[in-house]
Formats: sequence, structure tokens, C-alpha cells
Amino acid sequence: MEEATRGLGAVVAIALSLVTSVTDAQPDAPPPAAPVTTRLGHVESVDKRELVLDLGTNDGVERQSFVEIATREGSVVVQVVSALPESSRTQLPLGVVIEEGAAVRVTAAAPTVTRSLPERASYFGLDTRIFGFPSVSENSGGGVLADVRLRYRAALPIALELRVSPIGFGSGDFTTIGVGHGELGLSYDDRVFGFGVTLGATVTEVAEDGGFGAYRTSFGVSTGVTFRAGARDGLYVEIGVSYGYTPNGFQWVYSRFDGAIPVGSGFWMVVSASGGYTRHGMGTVGFRGLVRGSGGPGSLFLTGYFGGVGIFRPGVFESYSGPLLGLGFEARY
Repeated sequence: MEEATRGLGAVVAIALSLVTSVTDAQPDAPPPAAPVTTRLGHVESVDKRELVLDLGTNDGVERQSFVEIATREGSVVVQVVSALPESSRTQLPLGVVIEEGAAVRVTAAAPTVTRSLPERASYFGLDTRIFGFPSVSENSGGGVLADVRLRYRAALPIALELRVSPIGFGSGDFTTIGVGHGELGLSYDDRVFGFGVTLGATVTEVAEDGGFGAYRTSFGVSTGVTFRAGARDGLYVEIGVSYGYTPNGFQWVYSRFDGAIPVGSGFWMVVSASGGYTRHGMGTVGFRGLVRGSGGPGSLFLTGYFGGVGIFRPGVFESYSGPLLGLGFEARY
């Protein structure tokens, strides 16, 4: 019996020794992760179209992180485009005034401004475009068209715009054909949509009643409506339709379409088309670039255009048409 007890004790001792050795062989638990710093940062500098922040990867800021930056009107949330241990960079959002020293903090909120949906900026702007074309139709010659727009966007969602578009002429083998349409518009001008009314004057070429295809030139008062969907400095489309008082009564005389697609930071592809009884029809595609500023006062845009145009008088079968090239600039004050 005593030998059995001794044997059992030896087995227990060996088992305890094995358990202790296995426990000692297990690796130590990893140390707890260092907490992410959530300190308040600041904008170190505003470098053209970029902001340099004094928060970096040491503060938990990574590429594609979101940060909230204080502005004059409140704050905006933007995405970080690059990060170093002690600093990071993000693009200066359009339509927002951000100053050096502005407060910055990391946030989990979604961006409030994007390329397609920038903030609405308040400004007075001069937008001018000029186009030239050679006539490659049966009638040789050429012509020039211009588009001038004065736009005031108030701090409230209201806009006032004076538009002379188009104005110009075509000339060549036959007589010179003039084109002219102008209007003053007042609109409700929200960040993502707008609608308004216009009042203006138009030179038209309308058919005479019972004239067996005869047309006559008319100069009269016009009125119209406009509608915009999307942010003006982002992704948007805008349509305008005008009706005029002609010798045949009140009728449609002119329509236009404008739109833009962001294709990069400070770059857009722009499209436009217009025409009607205003003796012209044209369509253009252009590429627009932000040369200076962030979309508000002090900004400058340049645009190059190409497309096609026709200037005509249907009653006498005279027309000048061909490819066109154009250049535009917009200055905001």
C-alpha cells in the first residue's frame, strides 16, 4: 500500500511539472495598443490648391482619413490625400475660405464637400467667351460670336444675371447675317438647384403667316425660364427656354443648354448648345481650368472650346456654317 501511494505521488508530481513547464513556455500577451491621439490640430499653410495640416500618422491621421476644418461660416469635412508622421495634406475645397491657423480635428463624419458637390460661393463674376469659325458650307466666309455674362450670387440663395448670348455675325459671299439675344434673369440659387425667370430682347427670323415659306426679321421682347440641377462649380446641367413676341404672336424663339463634369481637382469638361429662331445654332465642348483662387472672390477660370456652328437666314437660303474654336475666361470679385 505504501508503495502504491508513493507511485501515485510520483505521477502527480510529474503531471504538475509538465503543466508548469507548458505554462511557462506560453508567450507573453501583447502589450495594449497605444491610444490614437485626438488632439486639436491646425492648418499650417495654404499652398495654392492644397492645405498642409500639422496632424499626421502619429496623431492617427492616415491617407483617406476625414478631418473637420473650421471656416468663416462654420466647418467643412474633407478627405486627407497624403499623410506623413507629423503632417498631412488635403485639397482646398471649392467655394470655401480657409485661413492659416484654422482649427482641425479628426472625424468619422462623411465629407461635406466633394468635386461634384462643392460649397456655394457668393461673388460678382464676369464670364466672357468668344468664338470664331470659317464657313465650309456652299457659301464661303466666316463669322464671330460672343457670349458675355455678368452674374451676382448673393449670400442668400438669390442670383441676378445679365446675359448677352449670343451676339455676333456671319459674313461672306452673300449678305452679313447678324445674331443677337440678351436677357436679364432673377433666380432662386440654391447650392444644388436653381430656377428663375428672364426678361430680354431677341432678333428672330420667323415665318410669315400664309407666306408660302417666306420669313421676316423681327426684333421683340422675350421672356423665359431657367432651371439648374447640381452645383454650379461641380456636376450640373442648366436649361433655359425663351419665348418672344413676334409678328406671329407669342412663340418659342430660343433654347440653351449648359453643363459641366469635374474631371480633376480644379478641372472640368463643359458642354453647351443653343439655337432657335435667333438665326443660329451651335454646340461646343470645352475644358475649363481654375487658374487662381478657390471658387470665390479673387478666382480666375480659363476655358478652351471647340464645336460647330451655323448662322442662317432660312427665308433667303443664306447660311454660314463650320467648325469653331473659342476661348473663355471668368473672373470673380
